Amino acid sequence: MEDLIDLKQVGTLENYIHDFDILWNKAGIWEKQALVIFLGGLELEIKNTIKMFEPKDLRQAYNLTRLHANTLAHRQNTRFTPKHSASTTSHNLPQKTMQPPNLTPTNITTAANLPKANPTYWPNNNAQNSFNKTANKPTKSIKSKSLKNVD
Repeated sequence: MEDLIDLKQVGTLENYIHDFDILWNKAGIWEKQALVIFLGGLELEIKNTIKMFEPKDLRQAYNLTRLHANTLAHRQNTRFTPKHSASTTSHNLPQKTMQPPNLTPTNITTAANLPKANPTYWPNNNAQNSFNKTANKPTKSIKSKSLKNVD
């Protein structure tokens, strides 16, 4: 069991998986425990990505680890060069200069140059406030007529 816990991925991934399987069979622990130990022994770059997928068993963890290791190997073997990079693309667009806004005192609105409010133009400018008015009552009372059932 101690050998299984101390096992870390140092060489190739396939060697790590092979050695892990041998030690796991000798240790006689549950698969969930082995899964945690397996993930803990992976290289950091692979471990974090595989943990993100939350593998449910060792077979799934092995497959995800192999897939990610192949992806990393492919990235190292091929150089990625973008087709359109900012440093290689040149545009012949005319340059437009930006002018700061004209902030002379005639353009600025202040309280001093606003027109004064004139209450004589306001509607309902009488002594009684429009909120205090009572609702208009009908001049005639309406009597409800009972309807007879017609069969």
